[in-house]
Amino acid sequence: MSLSQRLFAAGYDVLNWGVEGRLKDYRHQTAGMARGDVLEIGGGTGANLPFYRDDVHLTVVEPNPHMAKRLLRKAARADRQVNVVHEAGEDLSFPDASFDSVVTTLVLCMVDDMERVVGEARRVLRPGGAFYFYEHVASDSPRRRRWEDRFNPMWRCLTTGCNLNRNIASAITSAGFSRVDLTAFDLSVGLPLTLPNIVGVARV
Repeated sequence: MSLSQRLFAAGYDVLNWGVEGRLKDYRHQTAGMARGDVLEIGGGTGANLPFYRDDVHLTVVEPNPHMAKRLLRKAARADRQVNVVHEAGEDLSFPDASFDSVVTTLVLCMVDDMERVVGEARRVLRPGGAFYFYEHVASDSPRRRRWEDRFNPMWRCLTTGCNLNRNIASAITSAGFSRVDLTAFDLSVGLPLTLPNIVGVARV
């Protein structure tokens, strides 16, 4: 495990503190809507834990063990049972049709292969299941997209892998779900710039 991943885990909650208040509505629309047997891909330090219903059976995939330790401490303080699995979202070990709901929030920008992760999310969902997602995405503006492309290598280095310029909506809508409902919007993070975001649900 690299030093950068350890440091990212240690500083994630501090970095996120300034914007977390703006994200609550989107966590309610994703983690808060999950039902039954739930899989969260990329649980991080557990920002979604307070939003899950008490009656869900929660499994979290988190490849960074330093993140996972913080998530488990939060779960223990909240007296919530969580099954944490240390593996990548591209190669889930679960059988087909294992879950009623899958959740990602601000994760598909970080993974090595977002199309593969979305495909895995669909694979492990039961018939009638739902994939809830909240992600920041590439801008639709060609001018702004050029700046995202230019700045992305530096941004990836600073954030241990986050990408500014991914067309995540396309990856989800082309993954073979029976229906995808999403809302696109710009989110202010307290800076002069806003970030393009999507939130929604894809159904099997």
